[in-house]
Amino acid sequence: MLNKKLDNRLKRIGGQLESLRLKIANDGDCQQTINQFLAVKGALNAALNEYLTSTISKCTSKDRSELAQLIKALVKN
Repeated sequence: MLNKKLDNRLKRIGGQLESLRLKIANDGDCQQTINQFLAVKGALNAALNEYLTSTISKCTSKDRSELAQLIKALVKN
């Protein structure tokens, strides 16, 4: 189930992505566009952390190998 805090983060990210898309489509200022990319990246990281904090035990409660796979994917990225 999507918690309210994560849902709000994802909605804001959607708005940031739309703003980024428009900046690129309208040949916006390069520095502002790069800053928007970085803001989206940071927001996605925060959303991932929120998701992991609220669901990691549920995601891995059945099998320890699932936890190892998740850790490997997180470290890789």
